[in-house]
Amino acid sequence: MTIFPDIYFLPEWGKFFESKEEEGKSTIFELKNDVGHIFYQFILREIPISYGKTTYYDIITPYGFSGPVIIDCPADRKEELIKLFDEEFQLYCEKNHIVTEYVRFNPWIQNLNDFKDLYQMRDNGHTFYIDLTVPDFFMDEFSAKARTQTRKAKKKNVEIEFDYSGSTTKEFHRLYHLMAKKNNLDNEYYLFSEEFLRNSFGAFKGKQFFINAIFEGKYISSSLVIHHGDYIHYHLTGNDPEYYHLAANSLILYELCRWGMENGKKEVHLGGGNSVVIRFKKGFTKTQPLKLLMGKKVRNQKIYEELVAIRENAGESLDREFFPMYRG
Repeated sequence: MTIFPDIYFLPEWGKFFESKEEEGKSTIFELKNDVGHIFYQFILREIPISYGKTTYYDIITPYGFSGPVIIDCPADRKEELIKLFDEEFQLYCEKNHIVTEYVRFNPWIQNLNDFKDLYQMRDNGHTFYIDLTVPDFFMDEFSAKARTQTRKAKKKNVEIEFDYSGSTTKEFHRLYHLMAKKNNLDNEYYLFSEEFLRNSFGAFKGKQFFINAIFEGKYISSSLVIHHGDYIHYHLTGNDPEYYHLAANSLILYELCRWGMENGKKEVHLGGGNSVVIRFKKGFTKTQPLKLLMGKKVRNQKIYEELVAIRENAGESLDREFFPMYRG
C-alpha cells in the first residue's frame, strides 16, 4: 500500500518531470521523527545570475500539484510537526544556498490547509472535478447539454478505445499539437515531444492510459489519463478541430467516469483553462470548484534583494508581479 495520496507526490513523478525545469534536479526533503512524517518533493534549480563565488538555487514543485504533505501525525501534534518542519527546512535551505520556494499546492488533498501559515499565497483561479461518489454521475453531475452531447457522439458512431500501453502515442501527439496550434499554445513548458509521452508509459506503468475517440477509422480525439489512489486526472487532451461537431470529448469524459466508477475511484479532476475550456468542463460537474493556490516564500531575503538589484542595475525590466522577481 502506497503512503502517497496522489500521483503528483510519487518520487517517480518528480524524477520524470525534472526535465521540465531548466537544469532542474528532483530532490526530496523528509522530516520523520516521533512526532510524525512530512514528505516534500521539489525541483532544485540553479539561479542563472552570478553573485560572488557561491552558486545559489531556488525550488519549485514538479509539474502538477503537490507540495509538502503530512504522511503521518496525530491530530493534536500537527502544529508541533509543522513548526519543526519549517525550522528544519529553513536550515536545509541555508545550508544548500536556496533563496526562494514556490509551491503548487494540491487542491483536492488540500495540504495547503496544514501549511498555509508558512507561505504567502497566490490565487491561480479554480480547478474543476467530477464527484464519482454520487449515485449516478451521468444524471447527478453531467448537465442536460453534456448528456445530450454524449448521446450524440454515440449516435454518430464515435468509437472509444482504451490504450494502456502507449501504442497510440503518435496519434495523441498529433491531436495534442493540433489543439496547441489552434489555441496558439507555444509555451514549451506545456508542449511534450512524442518521445517524452511514450517514455511516460514506462515511468508510470499501471497509472496512466489514453482514451481515444475514433470515427470512421480515424483518431479524432484523445486524452491522456493519469490515476493513483482515489483520484483520476484528465491530464492532457488533443482534438482534431474538423470533428468538434461529433462531441467526441463528451463521450471520452463519460467513458472515463465509467472506468473510474468500475475501479473504485472517487474523483475525476478536470483542471482549469481559458474561458471556453472552463465552460466546457463546467458542463460535466455540479460540484463546487476548488481554489488553485500557490505558496511563495523567500528563504534568504538578503540574497533575494541582491539578485533583484543585479538585474535592475543591468538595465533589465522586471515583472514585479512575477515570483521570484529576479526571474521575471
